Amino acid sequence: MPAQPAWFHRLPTILSELQGLDLEYLDRQAVERLFGVGERRARQLMAGLPSLQVGNAVAVSRLALLERLRAIAGGTSFQWETQRRERVSAALRELRQHAAAARVPLPAPVPGSLSPDIHLHPGELRIAFHGADDLAAKLFAVARMMADDWDGFQKRIASS
Repeated sequence: MPAQPAWFHRLPTILSELQGLDLEYLDRQAVERLFGVGERRARQLMAGLPSLQVGNAVAVSRLALLERLRAIAGGTSFQWETQRRERVSAALRELRQHAAAARVPLPAPVPGSLSPDIHLHPGELRIAFHGADDLAAKLFAVARMMADDWDGFQKRIASS
């Protein structure tokens, strides 16, 4: 799919601002400000719309621009781009959470042993900890023990 315009993600805001204007016509500078684009892109956005010549300047119908933008907002390209941005945002949020967790220093646990602050009993796991980093390290030690020797871990749970 081709790249979408830089202002695409702001289309709902642009539509809202455009609806709130009392002007019948918009000149190029107004289109530039509204879309956050330069002169050339503003002229491209204005192309083909009903216009009015004011001296050397051209102004386009606000209602015609609104109609064009509503058609774009209802189109599949806009819907696809909106969904793509949501997926990217969700992926970035997940990566940030994983990155924060990855920064927690976890000491390598001694194989087969647990801290005295970790108490295993049938149907119960109790961990005394001091802060999130300490809890993470102790949970990691329990998980590591399970991964390294599942049978031994099961026996320890049964005999505790």
